[in-house]
Amino acid sequence: MKPYSLTRRLVVTVLLVELMLAAAATGLALLYERQQNLHAFDLMLRGRADSLLGAVQDAEDAGDNVMLDPKALDLPRGDLYGVRNESGRVVGSSSNWNHAVEQAVGEQGSGRNFRLGKKWYRGLALHGVRQIDIGDQKPGIARPVVIFYASSLKPFWAAMSHAAKFLVISNFLILLFTAGTLFILLRRGMAPLQELAGAAAGISSNALQFRAPPDAFAVQELAVLAHALESAMSRLEKAFVQQQIFVHDAAHELKTAVTIIKSSLQLLTSRKRTAAEYERGLELCLSDCARMEDLVQKLLLLARVEQPREEQVTASETNLNECLREVAEQMEPLATVRGVKLAVNLEESATARIAFDDCATLATNLMVNALQHTPAGGIVMLRVQASRGMTSFRVEDSGEGIPKEDLPRVFDRFYRGDPSRSRNTGGAGLGLAICKALAEGAGGQIEITSEVGRGTIAEVTLPASDEGRITRPLQEVLSDR
Repeated sequence: MKPYSLTRRLVVTVLLVELMLAAAATGLALLYERQQNLHAFDLMLRGRADSLLGAVQDAEDAGDNVMLDPKALDLPRGDLYGVRNESGRVVGSSSNWNHAVEQAVGEQGSGRNFRLGKKWYRGLALHGVRQIDIGDQKPGIARPVVIFYASSLKPFWAAMSHAAKFLVISNFLILLFTAGTLFILLRRGMAPLQELAGAAAGISSNALQFRAPPDAFAVQELAVLAHALESAMSRLEKAFVQQQIFVHDAAHELKTAVTIIKSSLQLLTSRKRTAAEYERGLELCLSDCARMEDLVQKLLLLARVEQPREEQVTASETNLNECLREVAEQMEPLATVRGVKLAVNLEESATARIAFDDCATLATNLMVNALQHTPAGGIVMLRVQASRGMTSFRVEDSGEGIPKEDLPRVFDRFYRGDPSRSRNTGGAGLGLAICKALAEGAGGQIEITSEVGRGTIAEVTLPASDEGRITRPLQEVLSDR
């Protein structure tokens, strides 16, 4: 798509609208001016026709006829006029009189336009009465006359032309002034946007911090965009930092595992060993390889569950009872070995919108953590609770608990609150991060509450299935040894 200037487009749009309004206003103004000029023109014609009526005199003949006295006339040259008496005889006319004027004007008293040759005229007919032979004792003789008068429309069109030119030039100057003023105002108004764009252009992989210019917050329309950009860049910066930490920690964990394997092999090859020593060394290497393989699998799983999805995919429905019962049965041997009692309290028909494998991974990680940190003789309880719209399960243990200062970071990747933990029980610090990603990916959440010396409760809340129903609880103890 070809780029365009928003300022120019706004200026052109406003000017086009103003041009249409100016054209409409000019048209209305010219119509009004035409009516006013025609009315003034008709008044002028009637005044000249009245002067003609005053020039009608007694002909001083035996028939008491009337005549037009040329000496009493003072009319513009080029006007057309003719006077007829009551018998229809022309008693006086202009030198350029044309009888076609009578047909064009008619007997009406209002003005009419007509064309005579190549010129346009406007004329009217005036019916009047002239008194002659007025004496001291006599009222005089009334002689009706009809006066036809027409004048060229050239002055009228000249006046209309001057008015049109004035309106066009005025509107053109107004458009120029508007365009210049609008362009300057838009440039000033767009300055905060340009500053905001300039600040955004300074963002790079080495400089993710973004602060919108103060002028952007002063504009209501830009304040929303400025806040959105700052919020987005803050989240992006946080995600980028977390990604860097993740890569650094993952590299450190993998390097540690590789270093241990390499050290074990170097130790084996440092001198001749017995077959038993070689076998023992290889077993340790295989154990370290298995630990590194587990770490890689967890990293891949975490990357998969945190991968953003372009389309919203409806999660499959999982029967929590079946999933958690299966996980509890898998955890029973570990509980037996560690001497921990494993109890399960389930709802008969509790379903959630989460994939079965994701739910199993969630529960497994939480139960492994609980069993590893619960001393012999303790208890780990798995509960399922359901309410309208949501379903949750809790893993409760009576173990050592988590210090209050470590709780805010338990979901951080590679975070282990007690550095002194052995590698056999401490893991890589990815289990809870995977749990959080799985829960949030399904539209739910996970919370951990703990008290040192009294145990820990991990609760996962998931969207419930529309068909899920809560009936009677089912409680059993899978391991009590």
